[in-house]
Amino acid sequence: MSLKKCLLIASAAMVLTACGTSGTQLTTAGEAVKFVDVKPGSDCQLLGKTEGRRSSFFAGTKTHSELIREAAKDLQNRAGAMGGNVIFNAQDATMQIVSELVPTDAVMAGEVYKCP
Repeated sequence: MSLKKCLLIASAAMVLTACGTSGTQLTTAGEAVKFVDVKPGSDCQLLGKTEGRRSSFFAGTKTHSELIREAAKDLQNRAGAMGGNVIFNAQDATMQIVSELVPTDAVMAGEVYKCP
């Protein structure tokens, strides 16, 4: 088998694998993170801000709502990796005007806190 043919098969396999993924999965640390609507009290420590992303490149026919839910899971995983267990002020930070015309990554941003 020629090198060119091997590379073509390998490339096709990577694309199919990427297209077949079911989305972002929560890590153990991410599962412990919850979203809140009320700013955490003084007994909680602000660890910083972070964002979760879900690429639209291999998303196929997923809607923005589906992509943003997966971006929220990525945000939970990142917050958990930072040592946080609470996300406050989570917002869809996707460039909405551009995403109407051209698919863009879904972005969810929020403040990460560690609370007792």
